[in-house]
Amino acid sequence: MKRLFSLRSAALAATFIGASALAALAQEGAQLRPVGSFEQVRASGAINVVLRQGPAEVKVEATPEVLAQVRTEVEGNTLKIYREKSGSFHFGKTEKVTVYVTSPRLSGIEVSGASDVKGASPISAEQFSIKVSGASDVTLQLTARQLTAHASGASDIRLTGRVERQQVHVSGASDYRAYELQSQQAQVEASGASDAFVYVDGELNSHSSGASDVHYKGKARLK
Repeated sequence: MKRLFSLRSAALAATFIGASALAALAQEGAQLRPVGSFEQVRASGAINVVLRQGPAEVKVEATPEVLAQVRTEVEGNTLKIYREKSGSFHFGKTEKVTVYVTSPRLSGIEVSGASDVKGASPISAEQFSIKVSGASDVTLQLTARQLTAHASGASDIRLTGRVERQQVHVSGASDYRAYELQSQQAQVEASGASDAFVYVDGELNSHSSGASDVHYKGKARLK
């Protein structure tokens, strides 16, 4: 009987410690968010995302006041990260929000509104899509068969790794920097004072306009 009581006490203590730890995290400005499964991430509104591949987990770091305004919701197969609109609340320059996102399967990201995504581990996928706009940045190490990338509105994409094919469109004073992303085929369009830097060992189909340039390395065959 004493042993049974001890086991129950230990279980209750572990539960209490777990709850206390979560409460302490929230007080310090960090919070684990329960979410369903997802493979795409959409972030907007001055959010910094740290992305990695692994067991699913979402953790938000911000001041306690800001923490309550950050929403993390799964819709379909997409994790949406955004700030709740409020007439009396807005993010200031010092109100940093960082969301650590981990998922075993990732197939794309969409970033807007002065948000940033940085990869904390290499990302592997069959197909992967990147869409950035509104002065946002993406930096990743990627391995994929097919990559689709769009950057607009003074946004930047920086990639390393390897893909078989990449389809790229940059516009509105944006940059696509992928000299260290090896590929066999590439289709690249740059417009509106934008630049694209690609590594291609096979067929390269490119078009530039409006003070834009497409730069390439590798054994590219221009089409």
